[in-house]
Amino acid sequence: MFIQASTRVYEHKIKMSRPTAIATGEEKTNTLSTDEIYGRIAGQAIIATSAAEWSCKRCTLINQPTVSSCSVCRAPRHSRLPTLSDVDTCVENSSVIGTTDKQIIDLTLSDDNKNATSESDKIELPSKSLNTKPKGSTSSDDSAHIINVDEEWKCKHCTFNCNPDWEKSCQICKKPKTSPPNSQRSSISPPSPIAIINGNVSYTHRPNDQSPIQHPPSQSTWNCSKCTFTNTAEKSVCSMCLNPRSLSDLTAWTCDYCTVINNPVHNNCTVCCMPRHLGNKSQVANVPPSSPSNNHLKQASSPADRAPFELLRQESSLVEDIRIVEEKEASELRQRIIQHCKSTGDTFVDDSFPPAPKSLFLDLKRQYFVQETQSPNTKLSVSNIQWVRPQNIVVPDGLRIPWVVYRTPMPEDISQGILGNCWFFSALAVLAERCHLVEHIVISKEMCKEGVYQVRLCKDGLWKTILIDDYLPCNSKNLIFAQARRRQLWVPFIEKAMAKLYGSYEALVAGKCIEGLATLTGAPCESIPLQAEGTRGEDICADLIWAKLLSCRDLNFLMGASCGGGNMNAKEEDFAQVGLRSKHSYSILDIQDLEGNKLVRLRNPWGRYSWKGAWSDDSPKWKDVSEASRNKLLSFGEEHGVFWMEFSDLMRYFDSIDVCKIRPGWEERRIQGAFPINGTSPLKLIKLSIFHTTEVELGLFQESSRGTNGNKFLLDLCIEVLKETQNAQLVSVGKLVVHSSRQLRGFVGCHHMFSPGEYILVPLAFNQWRKVPDLSKVSHPSYVLTVHSSKKLMVTENICDRPYLLCDALIQLAVTKGSREELRPGVTAYSLMKGWAGCIFVVENCLESKSIHLTTDCTNSMNIVSTRETLTTMDIIPPFHRQVILILSHLERTLPYHLSRKLIHRPLSSHELPQRRNDPELSPESASLHKARPYV
Repeated sequence: MFIQASTRVYEHKIKMSRPTAIATGEEKTNTLSTDEIYGRIAGQAIIATSAAEWSCKRCTLINQPTVSSCSVCRAPRHSRLPTLSDVDTCVENSSVIGTTDKQIIDLTLSDDNKNATSESDKIELPSKSLNTKPKGSTSSDDSAHIINVDEEWKCKHCTFNCNPDWEKSCQICKKPKTSPPNSQRSSISPPSPIAIINGNVSYTHRPNDQSPIQHPPSQSTWNCSKCTFTNTAEKSVCSMCLNPRSLSDLTAWTCDYCTVINNPVHNNCTVCCMPRHLGNKSQVANVPPSSPSNNHLKQASSPADRAPFELLRQESSLVEDIRIVEEKEASELRQRIIQHCKSTGDTFVDDSFPPAPKSLFLDLKRQYFVQETQSPNTKLSVSNIQWVRPQNIVVPDGLRIPWVVYRTPMPEDISQGILGNCWFFSALAVLAERCHLVEHIVISKEMCKEGVYQVRLCKDGLWKTILIDDYLPCNSKNLIFAQARRRQLWVPFIEKAMAKLYGSYEALVAGKCIEGLATLTGAPCESIPLQAEGTRGEDICADLIWAKLLSCRDLNFLMGASCGGGNMNAKEEDFAQVGLRSKHSYSILDIQDLEGNKLVRLRNPWGRYSWKGAWSDDSPKWKDVSEASRNKLLSFGEEHGVFWMEFSDLMRYFDSIDVCKIRPGWEERRIQGAFPINGTSPLKLIKLSIFHTTEVELGLFQESSRGTNGNKFLLDLCIEVLKETQNAQLVSVGKLVVHSSRQLRGFVGCHHMFSPGEYILVPLAFNQWRKVPDLSKVSHPSYVLTVHSSKKLMVTENICDRPYLLCDALIQLAVTKGSREELRPGVTAYSLMKGWAGCIFVVENCLESKSIHLTTDCTNSMNIVSTRETLTTMDIIPPFHRQVILILSHLERTLPYHLSRKLIHRPLSSHELPQRRNDPELSPESASLHKARPYV
């Protein structure tokens, strides 16, 4: 057997004891004591005489310098074998030769030390001490003759702990040894991880706190919390003191399916929900499809199709890699359609979005379009609209060049048609500043005779590949909607894909630039408000906004601006006088600090109606700066629809700036889910595992109301991120890390620099909260949670086994971010009101022995809805408890809401407590939100 150490290689050869020939022809046999033998096996020289006494490493006895083993416990002075850290992976087997009464172990050093090897290195080892296999025994008994030098046994008569394993009787009381089963054997020093059987070396793992790989603890024993005696796992009471086994004595168990170490109080895995005693993984694979335990293993295409106990772990992927894979899959489908058209000799017609009036209007009763880009506005009747393929379209500029999908896309190519969808084209114009971004949208980059094209867009947080034909709406063979100059088709194709995505061209009317940026790029987007009304009274800091704009420019983020929208009281005449259009979207092309002047460069997607104020093309302000600065900013000459504006004028006439955060090299993961209707609805638990310090952008999307003709109301969206808790049975979540605003919008988002660890993502919405007789007959509103990160991370989805997750998350949010009001000493109210699309109201009782009787009255509020289905409540909050009293949500977005709250509170002793603790009573539908929770 060869064991390669860090400094030398020991070659153990077991031979028959016979005279050894030396150079002089004499015969010599070295006979050493057992203690010296063990010292030689360890590869260390045994010194017969030492100048100082030595302490036993096992029992700490001070021994005389002349002895090589402890006088009490007989432990050798030096260790038996090298430790595992000293042993390399190169191990070779050796065989046992002979079965005589004596054996010789030949210690041969490595090549570097061959000269140091002498005949004295050969030592004779008595077979009795080694418990070698007697003559005639079978190989099955080999394991019984292994020396465990480091293992000791405890005498049951005198409790002496330091008896060596080879001793048959106690060294103190001389009572015989009784060998317990291996599972009950206790030793002070753990056995060596290396075992030698028949010359073969095997390794058994020993727990090491310093090791990066941690194995689950043993489940065979448990230690009594009273006397610390080690009991076997099947014992329910301590064998020594009869103390019953407590929960703290239970040992964590490892799930056989997903290998997660679970709390002993759980009978099902907290991650994959598999039963505790599943057996091995092969049993999972053999579960019949009809078995309920296999439901969570099935794959499903949508959240509604998935079984409630499905475990889904996903690593984030590079955004570019996802795009390439999806484009390849889409191209395969397109090629099949093209081949079918070639075989039949037909051109492709998209019957799901046909060239007919139903693709033009939301309401077929409406038979005309208002041409908003014309002055004065005119109407275009549906009878004048024809659907024409590109080869038959007439271009006003008279160019005779062939039609193509792309000719180096530029913002100047975009021309908006008669639709009022400037929000979309202002976003598209920003993208056209970087032509590669536009080329990623239209997947079909070459002209197709069969008329089959594909466009990739991101709707409500999910990427979709839209299949379209090349029929385009025209009037007298002239395009009536969007078009691109120089006979390009990428602009009308993208517009048609958007119209198909939302049901009709009319569905594209009105919107904000941020929606267009999110749909075209799928990247995280943020809206920066410029008017105080947009944040319900919060202050607007112009210097902070300017700093944000400079930072966005340096990071090459895409930006757009909304003019005269939101809550601004915009008069069309006032905006027209300065060359602007109210309720219109513009593209932001550049941000510059020119000799102390803060300037912003914008583009009107219409290509006309340019700014006439300060720093316009003809403004005298340009004479106040140097010629070099003037030539730098005006080097492109006069362009229609492109102009410079002072930042102060931007703050005056515009209501918000939309930012799209496109960052190469980032990763993403998109999670689909459904909001609960009430406390009895299933809830998804989403865990975020961060391995390195990572910047993360989170987005929460709901189904858009665009294209629904106003029949869908928006939910009050909010995202919370909290630390994972160490005790989910006591409190569902840890401390609040970051959160988004709560708004009635299509999507909300937040960003944070996360440290390594585990986090819980909680998507929130409450204005849909209500009682329903049968949940199975009600559709739950869906959401998409997007995770963009600078480094790779892991997202785990599973059914939530924490009934008060939402309640604990809201308490953390209110206590951390809410306004604090002390009702009386020891009683505190926390309120989230301004800018929260309603109100979240939490009361905390820190009194030691008295409960709080609290009456809440919000009946004077307006345009809000309560999760308790009433605006007047009574609650009794026990000592050291917190409770979410009310969650009020803004109901109708187009109308303002008003909040009014009146509180009446008094302390109650234990004998004063009424029988009814809540009014209205907390039903199963509301208990998960409004039950009093212990103060932690």
